[in-house]
Amino acid sequence: MIDWEKINREVVTALIDVKATPQQELGFNAIAHKICQFEEVKSVSLISGTYDLSVEVEGKTMKEIALFVAEKLVPIDGVLSITTHFILKRYKEDGVLYEENQDDKRLVIAP
Repeated sequence: MIDWEKINREVVTALIDVKATPQQELGFNAIAHKICQFEEVKSVSLISGTYDLSVEVEGKTMKEIALFVAEKLVPIDGVLSITTHFILKRYKEDGVLYEENQDDKRLVIAP
């Protein structure tokens, strides 16, 4: 697991909630597959609740993600509305807790 905040890598991650109109006999699958085709998209999930799809996107800047939303995501037929959430800091990811001043308990591997 890599804590990307500790290396010099400029990446902005956003979670985008998408409300869409399901297509007859296809449901949300056609819209989800269109969204999956974009290089910026890291994951797409069908979700319950107010929105239908959750899309994780990465870009170099917030502006780059905003342009992706405006120019690529919103124009997709069937997309009704979106809400974008930028990830500011991760505390836990994939079961790994990020803690400052945490003792590293991994064993040293040497050739």
